[in-house]
Amino acid sequence: MFSKPFWRQVRSLTRANLKSRYRKTFAGFIWVVLNPVILFGVHSLVFQQFLKLEVPNYLIFLLTGLLPWIFMLQSLEMCTSIFKTSGALLKAYPAHPLVYLTSQLADNLINFLAAFVLILVPLLSIKHFSPLGFFLLPLPIMAMAIGVFGMAWWLATAQVFWGDTRYIVSFAMNVTFLLTPVFYPVNFIPEYLRWIVVVNPFYHLIAPFRIALYEFHLELFMKYLMHSFVVSIFLLLSAAWFWKKKKNEFYLYV
Repeated sequence: MFSKPFWRQVRSLTRANLKSRYRKTFAGFIWVVLNPVILFGVHSLVFQQFLKLEVPNYLIFLLTGLLPWIFMLQSLEMCTSIFKTSGALLKAYPAHPLVYLTSQLADNLINFLAAFVLILVPLLSIKHFSPLGFFLLPLPIMAMAIGVFGMAWWLATAQVFWGDTRYIVSFAMNVTFLLTPVFYPVNFIPEYLRWIVVVNPFYHLIAPFRIALYEFHLELFMKYLMHSFVVSIFLLLSAAWFWKKKKNEFYLYV
């Protein structure tokens, strides 16, 4: 399935997605990047200036939670309907459905990295980052991308058979945002409620990314990175199992 033709198709479709997204726009790529930048600015104003959250280096803390969250949110919302909306193409051309899913995630990942760099560079003058944390940063990004791919694959397959899936995803993500330590640290949660964090896959995907840039500690980073890869691989394998179970009926419903 993941052969050279598969990756050629992914590259071509990713380029097409990028071109179509920015075509006939005033500022093109800038608009897409500005979305997370503006959200970051608003969240930092509300939680740091209005609510006065007492978190050291709060801008860095927020950056390392909010931007990964935006990437996961946009990816799941955009990919849940990808098989259904691409139904005519899937039936007309000999391309694996995962080509469409992978190219959409690649498009979102490029935008995430661009926004991250755009915000991070000015913050370099505020806080000194660990060089080792910077060097290891691709590992949590990889774990996050694998986990999001697994969730998106599962949800996109479910949407083909159950049309309400995308509405459930939108509602669930709004609720989960408040329950995930994105804009507040874990120690703000009462101990008897921290099981909510333990069972939250989004937290496990964000945690090593945050540790790499915010108060980096190698032993803690490796611990949470392992958790992140375990969660992401579980999500990927469960999606593959669900796809295998449903693929024989897939083209009847798509």
